[in-house]
Amino acid sequence: VMVLGSRSVDFMNTDLTGHDVLSLVIKDLDEIGDNYEYFHDYHKNETSIEPCDLVKASHEEVSSDQTSSPGILLIVEAEDVDLASSKNLKKILTSAMKKVGLTIVSASTNSNSDGNTIASIILREGYVIARSMPGHKYCGFDIHLWSRFDKHEAVKAALLSAVGSKTSSSSSYRIIAGGMFGTRSWKEDEKLRGPQQDDICDLFEPMSNKEEDTEIKGAKESSIDGVMKESVRLLQGKNQKVALVCGSDCASSAKLQSIESVEQVVVLTCPTMEGFNEFDEGASDALGTCEKSLTITLEDISENGKVDTLVIDSTADKMTASILLKVISKKHLAKEVFKPQVKVLSTFVKESDKWIMHLLKVIRNDIFGRDFAFYSEVSFDSENSSFKLLIASKGEEDFIKNLKGNFGHFEKEAGMTASFEEIGGGLWKYQEDFKPSKSYTPDDYETTAPLEQWRTQVALGHQIVFQLEAKEDKKDKLFLSNALVRKALELALLKSSLPRFEPKDIKSIEEYNEAGDGYVLVSMWAGGSVTVVWNGKDHIDINIFIYKRDKALDALEAFDKNLKRSLSSMTTILRDEQPRGVGRVVSYWDDIEEDVEPHWA
Repeated sequence: VMVLGSRSVDFMNTDLTGHDVLSLVIKDLDEIGDNYEYFHDYHKNETSIEPCDLVKASHEEVSSDQTSSPGILLIVEAEDVDLASSKNLKKILTSAMKKVGLTIVSASTNSNSDGNTIASIILREGYVIARSMPGHKYCGFDIHLWSRFDKHEAVKAALLSAVGSKTSSSSSYRIIAGGMFGTRSWKEDEKLRGPQQDDICDLFEPMSNKEEDTEIKGAKESSIDGVMKESVRLLQGKNQKVALVCGSDCASSAKLQSIESVEQVVVLTCPTMEGFNEFDEGASDALGTCEKSLTITLEDISENGKVDTLVIDSTADKMTASILLKVISKKHLAKEVFKPQVKVLSTFVKESDKWIMHLLKVIRNDIFGRDFAFYSEVSFDSENSSFKLLIASKGEEDFIKNLKGNFGHFEKEAGMTASFEEIGGGLWKYQEDFKPSKSYTPDDYETTAPLEQWRTQVALGHQIVFQLEAKEDKKDKLFLSNALVRKALELALLKSSLPRFEPKDIKSIEEYNEAGDGYVLVSMWAGGSVTVVWNGKDHIDINIFIYKRDKALDALEAFDKNLKRSLSSMTTILRDEQPRGVGRVVSYWDDIEEDVEPHWA
């Protein structure tokens, strides 16, 4: 099942577009005869709440107390990098950061004997870690901001330009992370976080101004009659037998009989229901008489030709309709009364008619069930009037296409604009011992391009970003400090056998505690790097990277365990793990073996 939603795309009135993509299940554009073939449900979500109003309100009402500390980590893989060496990496990157308006606190680098360099740039707004590997024309970036989120794309563009790469030669994705409490600009950052007011309102206000008022205002009887006649005439063909549920005033019978495609109209009514009061002494007898009368009429119908269309008239009462539903359900008369392809029609003109909506939905679910069952609401609107056409349909495979194709006739008769409000499909048809006409395997698809990409993948390192918060039973007892966080990092580095890490590297840990209430630690060594961000309260982000080495992944797992051993009151709430490298790498290095093709190739 695929679910799509949009505020700007009208799925019922949009031309299909071909995208030149190989497809085996979906037909080519020129072979599609029914744009709605795969539609099962559709709903137009009308609400009195305007998104622009919500956004404006949220931006105007910024609390005086900071209650959260969000951060975003942007991962960028830059390929075809034009860096002959990494000697000037720190200078190049700091210059790029200054150009986009970020405040640099410190910058340092660490190079190893392989010619690879890791650069760390601590900013007031976050940090940037860059890993340059000139031998592979590669530079990977971790851009973690807890302030000025609006700068993310500008920082990415500046860094790519600084190392001589291009957007077309890069890939990126975001990880939602923690941030920092107590930053100078947190109130401004709160306004900049999430969808922006100007962007949303510039896009949607013109559309909102055009939206129709969805309140049902009622309509002229001639408009309603016109739509009902067209529905009966166009949707069910010729020589129809129509069953009409109505009250004592059943003027609709003559109107339906006047339709050229209608051969016979059978009236379903219960005079005993007129003025019915369930608390009257004779209420039970009235109900029984009605049920008996409807049963006899329906049995007579089943013996003299089945019904094509059932119409619930505006004069029908809820109790009579309920008894009718009981009869065709309990007596199993539905199959005997209704043809394999049948429609139930009614209108929704005023709020008190809502029971008709529920009735048609019950018929769709409980009586029709499968065999291409649908429930639909079509709204008719003009400046001063509106109503809905309600349809429950069974047995028509192209129901949506055919109904949509008749909108022009409906609009002409009503003098109003028609639009789909809702379409609800019934149960999928059960097919015992179902055997698909075609089962698709990887061999059916063109694998040349994916295989080429697979072969270009080179995992140069591995990264884990994990986020810690207090255990459920420790939240009230959690105590963190700069000294405690640093001690936990030092012990994890020393005890985890990280590739090429030496005890002396502990002395090179950089720290920064002036961004806000929290604390930042950065450690770089010949085999990798780790950055720790404590938000000042109850959240810690750990971003660790190591170059490709034997048993490196085991060392990462050991680091994770050793760190949490020192922070025993905390647990991992999020963990993101990914390879880093070239060829738009997505596979771990253990999965990319030389001369071994993937199973789908």
